[in-house]
Amino acid sequence: MLLRTDPAAVLGTNTTVLAAGTPSGGPGAPSGDPAPCVVVDPGLGVLDRLRPLLADLRLRPVAVLVTHGHLDHVGEAAELAREHGCEVVLHADDAYRLEDPVGGLGPQLRAALLASVGPVAWTPPERVRRLADGDEVVAGDLRLRAVHAPGHTEGSTLYVVDDVPDAASVAAGGLPDGTGRLPAGLTTTVLAGDVLFAGSVGRTDLPGGDGALMARTLRDVVLALPDDALVVPGHGPATTVAHERRTNPYLLQAAARPARTTDDDDTEPR
Repeated sequence: MLLRTDPAAVLGTNTTVLAAGTPSGGPGAPSGDPAPCVVVDPGLGVLDRLRPLLADLRLRPVAVLVTHGHLDHVGEAAELAREHGCEVVLHADDAYRLEDPVGGLGPQLRAALLASVGPVAWTPPERVRRLADGDEVVAGDLRLRAVHAPGHTEGSTLYVVDDVPDAASVAAGGLPDGTGRLPAGLTTTVLAGDVLFAGSVGRTDLPGGDGALMARTLRDVVLALPDDALVVPGHGPATTVAHERRTNPYLLQAAARPARTTDDDDTEPR
């Protein structure tokens, strides 16, 4: 599987390109029809780098996936989808955010973002696919399964692939600890958005966030993921479920909670 991650200049959102197989582009590559791919979380300002990357690898997006509807994750989604005639795909509970992703950030973060980048022009995407838990997105031989993981937002979603990238197709900075190596024995890749980070989890103090829901998501969804899963978060370096299970204080706290109670404590993530 090909996986390329490029952090956006605004808030460092990891924009990720996935396709079945291994890279086939570059100078001297044979001509042919572009292979299907998906782009996940195209953040603000990434299109100028994303277009030549897709052309170089001879890839054609057939879907633009977003893990949740915050502006830093959907900033270029509508434009990218229009360019390639495809759908923007996200969980149904976050679809309303595509009407006004700036307003969904809350007043403080919105003000800080606009002070940094200026006014953001936004036109909602023309085609939207609304997912439910367990739905699949297919791009050629690549299959991604949507796993609803609310807490950061109502519709936050993990995208799970039963495959792992070829190490050569992943930039060194996108690998665990920046080592440039993939741990041995991985079988699964999880695009985690702002649910799970290396050493932390997503904040729950923005509009639509819910600390109790996040606590249940960590216990019932994240801790149910296999240890041999590579985690590509929405910000920061990649990690593995095994590493986070051992070291992430929020997962350690979640693991200590009784299963399926109604009095989960709030989380205080970054």
